Amino acid sequence: MPKDVENFPNREWIKAGINILHDQGFRAISITSICQEMEKSEKDFDILFNGLESYLFSVLDYWYEKETLAYIDIMDDVAGSAEQTMLTLVEVLHNANKRDELAIRNWALKCPNACKALDKVDRTRMDVGIGLFREMRFSEHESIMRAKILYTSSIGTEYTSVSSSLDQKIAMCKLLMEQN
Repeated sequence: MPKDVENFPNREWIKAGINILHDQGFRAISITSICQEMEKSEKDFDILFNGLESYLFSVLDYWYEKETLAYIDIMDDVAGSAEQTMLTLVEVLHNANKRDELAIRNWALKCPNACKALDKVDRTRMDVGIGLFREMRFSEHESIMRAKILYTSSIGTEYTSVSSSLDQKIAMCKLLMEQN
């Protein structure tokens, strides 16, 4: 795990809320439930957070850092072409734990702030894909369209019954990287 995520403020408290989100859904998140999960008092919570809304923003910030910026850092460490970077990203994402993503996406259906955070994540991820396709010398329009196809198919193969193996995902990615 990248250092920025490991050193994220109050990470254990945030992970407790994400666990509640996974197991019970957004409506179950309260100061009381978080404190019970942490085996701490509400006074401990109040020292760290300025109310539940502040806490929930921290959860969203942590998720953005962990599930988006951390992957960008991994890609920056990959030496090689845009094609190799993209294939590495497909593999890293295939092997990633999907629980947080699904829980946040479900939360975003019910909460405008989570929806805004999800939009930021989706836009950042799309921008990375667009940039990689540009590096492969696709036009601006083709880069945008190919990144959208790759991103939405990646989500679709994870969160629908149309699942794909890593080999199938790599094959789809290679097809999108072909120059016509």
